[in-house]
Amino acid sequence: MSAHIIAVIPAYNEEKTITEAIRRTKKHVDRVVVVDDGSMDNTALMAKKEGAIVVQNPVNMGVGTSKRLGIQKALGLGADLIVTLDADLQHQPEDIPRFIEKLGEGYSFVLGRRDISKYPFVKKFGNFGLNILTNILAGTGFRLMDTESGFKAFTRDAALKMDLTAERYAIEAEIAYEVGKNKIPCATIEIDSPRYRKGVTVMHGFRNFWFLLGKKVRDA
Repeated sequence: MSAHIIAVIPAYNEEKTITEAIRRTKKHVDRVVVVDDGSMDNTALMAKKEGAIVVQNPVNMGVGTSKRLGIQKALGLGADLIVTLDADLQHQPEDIPRFIEKLGEGYSFVLGRRDISKYPFVKKFGNFGLNILTNILAGTGFRLMDTESGFKAFTRDAALKMDLTAERYAIEAEIAYEVGKNKIPCATIEIDSPRYRKGVTVMHGFRNFWFLLGKKVRDA
């Protein structure tokens, strides 16, 4: 019996890209769950027209909350494998089979590592430093070297082990932390990331780290 694969796509005001994102994603998975995070445009309507299962937040609750709700929905739908990716086509759905193939090698969590060579220097420097700090806190043995990446795939068992609470951008670092804390077998693959997305700043990264540090202290 083949694994039941569900993709989770958080979306906020992404009516320009959500249709293409769903069409390309559903070629590689069994179902697509879109979590509309209180969008002011037609994101939810367009997602429904493409056959996605849509979870609608009444107001903007943050990408962390949206991703958590999407994962919960996927688990409720009986997902064996869950893939998370962005709605703005920063992530290429055509990479999904590579994630699934890597999971098939015995890993329970696979992270997509972006090519950040064309990113601004400050962003590259901050990304590198935060990756190091996050891996130290998570105890992953430096196996997850793009902890801010939202493109990842994991098994049902891995998802059930994660205690996720982050409401906003800290969700990505928190997932890495949970992978390390629960000793979930993990790996990284290189992904095609064609464009730099503005808006997620180095300051966000430091806030994410402080969130993670607080969680580490509480877990001690």
